[in-house]
Amino acid sequence: MPPKKVQLSSRERVLFARLIQEYENRKYKPALKTADAILSKAPEHGETLAIKGLVLFTLQQREEGLKLAKLGVRHDLTSFICWHALGIVYRMDRNYEESLKCYAQALRIEGGNLNLVRESGFMQLQLRNYAPLIDARLVILRTQPHLRTNWVALAIAHDLADNKTQAVRVLAAYEDLSRDVPKHNYEFSEVVLYHASLLEQMGEADQVLKLLDQQKARIVDGMAAEECKARAHQTLGHTQEAIDAWYKMLERNPDNKRTISNYLDLVSTTDDARFQHVLELQHAFPKSAAIRRMALHIAQGDAFVEQARDYLERALVKNVPSLFSDIKTLYQQPGKQTVIEELVESFRQRWDPRQQEAANEPPSSYLFAMYYLVHHYSYTGHPGLALTYVDSILAHTPTMPELYMTRARVLKRAGAYQAAANAMQEARLLDGQDRYLNTKAAKYLLRVNQIDEAARVLKLFTRPDVADPVADLVDMQATNFLVELAEAHERRGEYAMALKRFHQVDKTVQDIYDDQMDFHSYCLRKMTLRAYIRTIRFEDQVFSNRDYVRAARGAVALYVHLHDNPIREKPVPTKVDLPDDLDENTPLPDMDPKGEALLATDTPLEAAHRFLKKLQLFAPDDIQTWLCTFEVAIRQQKWLLVLRALSLSSRLDETHPELHVQLIRFRQEVDAVGTLPEVAAKALASLQSEWPALAAPVSVLQTEYLQRHGHASATHTLGAARGLYAVHGDAQAQEAAELVFSLRKRDDVPLRVLEQAHTFVQRLAKHTSLPQALSPAEFQQSAHALWEHADAFQPAAAPL
Repeated sequence: MPPKKVQLSSRERVLFARLIQEYENRKYKPALKTADAILSKAPEHGETLAIKGLVLFTLQQREEGLKLAKLGVRHDLTSFICWHALGIVYRMDRNYEESLKCYAQALRIEGGNLNLVRESGFMQLQLRNYAPLIDARLVILRTQPHLRTNWVALAIAHDLADNKTQAVRVLAAYEDLSRDVPKHNYEFSEVVLYHASLLEQMGEADQVLKLLDQQKARIVDGMAAEECKARAHQTLGHTQEAIDAWYKMLERNPDNKRTISNYLDLVSTTDDARFQHVLELQHAFPKSAAIRRMALHIAQGDAFVEQARDYLERALVKNVPSLFSDIKTLYQQPGKQTVIEELVESFRQRWDPRQQEAANEPPSSYLFAMYYLVHHYSYTGHPGLALTYVDSILAHTPTMPELYMTRARVLKRAGAYQAAANAMQEARLLDGQDRYLNTKAAKYLLRVNQIDEAARVLKLFTRPDVADPVADLVDMQATNFLVELAEAHERRGEYAMALKRFHQVDKTVQDIYDDQMDFHSYCLRKMTLRAYIRTIRFEDQVFSNRDYVRAARGAVALYVHLHDNPIREKPVPTKVDLPDDLDENTPLPDMDPKGEALLATDTPLEAAHRFLKKLQLFAPDDIQTWLCTFEVAIRQQKWLLVLRALSLSSRLDETHPELHVQLIRFRQEVDAVGTLPEVAAKALASLQSEWPALAAPVSVLQTEYLQRHGHASATHTLGAARGLYAVHGDAQAQEAAELVFSLRKRDDVPLRVLEQAHTFVQRLAKHTSLPQALSPAEFQQSAHALWEHADAFQPAAAPL
């Protein structure tokens, strides 16, 4: 039976009203005194307990605040104030599911409270629960139909729920009611353009044109409206109108690549015609670099040679350092890489100061031709030639930071990571005010595990009042740096700090996702609707960010390593005491600054699932997600998850070398277990009917893979060797080594694959006796011939 509700005296009721006012005005310290005054007379008054808990939670006393808010609810289950306060506490703690439960209970008691409905709607949106979001928006609109934000909020809810027809109906009704809006009103203009974008997504191009014509006088963003009309004409087949519209936009901005491409799509039906129209655009807009760049993409044969000669010569004479980044995508088109190389080499020879015809050419043209060739030869896999050129330029111009930075990049690609870090440091020292060079130098230092030196370099550009530069970079959400730092700690065997940094990346991205909560109401008030929808779509994919995916994989791999190699003496987490003067603006101290609590986990595989769930949800089309999932699931013998990982990996790339090895391991595990659980056995039988390889003996799997894919690439060859050793063990270790050594005959072996192959040969040598011709030292010597600059294959690094 619930406790009886405590009634306050008239004096305490006045104090309680003041308590609410003090909380709303953010006077938290006086609010605590007022709450204590009430509780001294009525210690079990639920609403006061709940509000006091809310105040304490706001003042960063989270545990005590949550405890008091829950206690307040227990003492007064029928008070919507108690449930609302507990809901706010959960919302501040970013526990939106529990918060919504509290709001739902508060609404059962106080169903007409629009603030509760509105706040619960924001949390439904945060959780992407669109059906209840629409219900909440309908309730608010029916109660307050005179507020424009309520109409737009309902339309957005329908749009996000992929019910664009209803969204358009709501916006049309709103526009009909808004007849007295002045011309060039930005907020109404945004509603119209958002309406037009919805119609466009529905394929209603004729309605788009009708809407934009009707509301033409009210639209502020004319460029967006013109572009929308151009696309609508193009969709409807109004070719001439679309051409005129795109050309009109070209006249405004001839460097917009999307506009150029759309115009050419309409006026050209063949590649030759497309190129002729590009030439016409070049004549019409001679200052447009984007049009000249588009011509390079379209031109073929002799036409490409002429266009490339003019484009390259102009850029080299102007000393454009980003020229290679600009045109390297052309290297993917057959024949163009060779033409570009020949042209730039001809410029270099013609502008050589030793040539008589170079007398009228500034020396910088010759240097920038060589500078381009440095990038070119490094990119095409000729680091020796690239280094020769860059060293020649440095002998002439030793004070240009970009040259040392380029030299560092060449060395990095060649595997000479320490020399690359040294070169990048030289670049940084030439311009101590350049933040970019500072960041690159720190990154290169981390690649060679010089963590303290990297922190010292970064400290030059972090806040001077922060003792630890890494803490400042965490605050700045520098995820790329945190991933590099985590991997450096892992290479040094500092697993606690590696886990700490991986988890900081997770928290940073989670913070970015949670921060959208502040924009749900703001964007509705400001009517930045199109940008708001783009933000929501971006947030839906924020965990597929490259840095996050890399960090998540690293964390999973490290947790798997900790499961396979348990730490004998786990560290005792350092206890951190909270300061007494915390307030709402004071950030909480890091409760695990050294990552010791993360390392001390007894269930590393369960901890890995935190990252795996997000990878499976946000990076399902990346085969590495399912390869990581297999590694965790097979160790836990979660057979259904193992089968799911194998099935999805095979759909993405059935020939992937790592999948081949995992398939062999799965068959061996199943044979060792003997009988799978009934549900898993049925799933396996069903999957075997679709994927016969799953039922084949491991020896057959290995033989077929070696014959079909073993020589498709260096990675496949290494995968076949690993599979051979997994099937036959030491009995065929020599055959596996011979397969790996066959990589020496290839000239397209990536450095990363060669390093993995070297590690595999070292592993074979530890478990069995290999002939001298197949020894790790012999492999290292062969690899050095292929990658002479790589640190991993230098003679000094050879095993004893």
